Amino acid sequence: MSALQSTVLHIISGAACLGLGALVLGRNPFKRAHRAFALLALNLGLWTFGVVLIVHSHEKDRAFFWLRATFVISAFIPVTYQYFVSVFPGHRFEGSRLVVGALLVLAFGCIAGAFTQYYVDPASLHLSPGNPPEVTYGPVFLLMAASVALTMLYGYPLLVRKMRRSTGIERRQLQHVLLGTAAFTTLATITNVILPAAGLKTTEAYGPVFVVLMVGTFAYAMVRYHLLDIRFIVSRTTVYAVSTAAVALIFVGTISAVHWTFSGGLREFTILPTLLAALIVAVVLEPIKEYAQLLLERTVLKRRYDVQALLGRVSRSTSHIVKLDELLEQVGHDIAETVGVRTVRVLLLSEDEPAQLVVEYSSDPAETGTVLRSYTQLLHYMRQRNSPVALEEMIHGKPTPEHARVAHLLAELDAYLCVPLKSMADFLGLLILGQKRSQDIYSGDDMTVFATLAGPLAAAIVNSRLYHRLDEANLHRARILASMRGGVLAVDTAGRVQTVNQAAGELLGEVAPGNTLHDLPEQVAYVLERTLTTRRDLDDYETQLQRPDGVSTPVAMSAACLTSAEGSPKGAMVMIYDLSTVKRLEENVQRADRLSSIGTLAAGMAHEIKNPLVSVKTFTQLLPTRYIDPEFRATFIEVVLSAVDRIDSIVSRLLDFARPRPADFTLRNICKIIQDVVMLAENQAIKAGVTLETEFTEPEFMVNCDEQQLHQVFLNLILNAIESMGQTHGGRLRVSAIPGRLQVQQGWHGRMRDVESVVVTVQDTGPGIPEDQIQVIFNPFFTTKESGSGLGLSVVHGIVAEHQGTINVDSVYGQGATFTVTFPVVREMAPLGGGN
Repeated sequence: MSALQSTVLHIISGAACLGLGALVLGRNPFKRAHRAFALLALNLGLWTFGVVLIVHSHEKDRAFFWLRATFVISAFIPVTYQYFVSVFPGHRFEGSRLVVGALLVLAFGCIAGAFTQYYVDPASLHLSPGNPPEVTYGPVFLLMAASVALTMLYGYPLLVRKMRRSTGIERRQLQHVLLGTAAFTTLATITNVILPAAGLKTTEAYGPVFVVLMVGTFAYAMVRYHLLDIRFIVSRTTVYAVSTAAVALIFVGTISAVHWTFSGGLREFTILPTLLAALIVAVVLEPIKEYAQLLLERTVLKRRYDVQALLGRVSRSTSHIVKLDELLEQVGHDIAETVGVRTVRVLLLSEDEPAQLVVEYSSDPAETGTVLRSYTQLLHYMRQRNSPVALEEMIHGKPTPEHARVAHLLAELDAYLCVPLKSMADFLGLLILGQKRSQDIYSGDDMTVFATLAGPLAAAIVNSRLYHRLDEANLHRARILASMRGGVLAVDTAGRVQTVNQAAGELLGEVAPGNTLHDLPEQVAYVLERTLTTRRDLDDYETQLQRPDGVSTPVAMSAACLTSAEGSPKGAMVMIYDLSTVKRLEENVQRADRLSSIGTLAAGMAHEIKNPLVSVKTFTQLLPTRYIDPEFRATFIEVVLSAVDRIDSIVSRLLDFARPRPADFTLRNICKIIQDVVMLAENQAIKAGVTLETEFTEPEFMVNCDEQQLHQVFLNLILNAIESMGQTHGGRLRVSAIPGRLQVQQGWHGRMRDVESVVVTVQDTGPGIPEDQIQVIFNPFFTTKESGSGLGLSVVHGIVAEHQGTINVDSVYGQGATFTVTFPVVREMAPLGGGN
């Protein structure tokens, strides 16, 4: 090595030592280990600069001065190194004070001896231009050698003991210090002891240069958290050394073989051996590197886990498992076993309270389900991070108030590694890993692995939650369908049954998903088919269905189209309501209203029955004394028979009205029905001072109806009118029937048709109906009477609607009211058939 090259290398080495010392000290000047390192770096840097000054001394006196000065500086290197390894990596002194004291004594002994003839023999000093001074060292130099030997003999075991006791980042830091010390010791011994002993003294100048390797390794261990794994360093160094040696052997061997092969005739082609050697190297270099790497990792380093295998297993789990608890159990167990983690937790934000964390999974089952409420600061910090955070990074990194708070919260959770779980832009929670069983730190490779793993895991958590919500929605829907008393049946666009509830099965029989419209009752199939075809909804279509037990059941069906979010048709559904109970209730209400009307009629009929009974009684009393009178007997027979006939007629009409009968829709003359009702109410009208009139423009208006129900409709309207006019001491009640037109729908899906109808009006001159009551007069239980039930007009409205008719009311308060009832006549309408 030339003097210029040696000078440049030494200056760079010295400057690097001083710079690294300043860097570490500035990082944390209050840490004892940092101050000890800065002192060691200063000592080594000054020693390196002293070597430069020795090399450039061209006078004996000057050379002697710098030899002594450099020796004085180097005398403190063993003690400063020993002090550094005693306090590193923390604050506490863990070395031997006796050893440090002995090194100090040796250092001062070296300093004292440096100014005597026992250090360097002045006569041995030889100066030559361009070369370092050559000297012969005396016995004092042995003290220096003893000091270095004592430092190495005690320092190495101390570092090893510390490394075995430590965990986490401190262990990794101690590994790097050991590596740096070993590398410097090995290389310095080779260049400054072994090679000079072999006669190659030009390598001695490299010794101080290797100091930078040791100091750089120390500084790297102190200022960086993500330290490279020693295994990685050894692996890469060994691989490249093996590869380099292999390349050199192949290159030299190829050239030699080519020269030997072609030595006879191709001497002029001197480039050929080089080309062939380069070609062979290019072909075999990469396979050699891969094989060496694989062999080293499998036999020497024995890697703790296979990263690709772990990621592959997690990927399969996240793609195949949809239940959240099973997914987290599988992934958490895999991580714990593969990486060697003592505890694994998955903390997810509560869906109800986003500021709370819920322990969805933990290696300790007792923790699962726990709610954590006081980690808002940690959540805020992790929301802003896309990479994992290590507890020891927070502790050993640059101290800030935020890092201190986060480190405290991580320590509470026993979170040695905290991985944010994010899906797209949504923050879901945290993956918490405890300490490794090996007590090693989480390296940069580990963080890369878990940063890669967090994405698929977060996406799988989102999918699992969506699956859970969908499952809950389906279960909720199934429960609703099962609890509904009405039948629900849905089909797709092809008419295949997709959904059917229990109530529908009870009404329709054996119906299961996959059945077609042909497997359904005719009425239900027709409703669904027409809904699919016309895409029109249906409301309250009443018909009769044959139950599986053979009972004919009145039902109401409502159908609707099913569409996708984009509005395209997806099928149809029908809701089937069993009207058996409703019909029974309607019959009960009608019966109650009819009985109420009978009570009203009975009070008036009592007087009408009493009059003929008086005649019968009178003639009966006279019969014993005047029986022999032929004229009396003739009159008696005429009067008594007439009275009995009148009583029989009154009672028969009342019984016909009161006797309940099943609904029977047949052709009836509505004029005859109205006349019968008028005769029933005539006596009640007389008592109230009401003049009752009827007017029919035609003798017959034939309608398809249930006679008893229409009796009830008109009797209710007439009695209400009589009662209202009785409050104003009489009036006029006019009942008329005239032809008209009515808009009706032929079937639920047919068009509206204008058909012939009969319009019946019941007009009174009573007090009328207030305007605010007209809109609610047909509502059930609405009444203005003190003792009324409020069911009369509601029953009337229901009966009229069942007959496909309409009912309206017009009234001006104080001027009477007019009820208009319209029914279709049968000349243009098919029979209703009981509501079909």
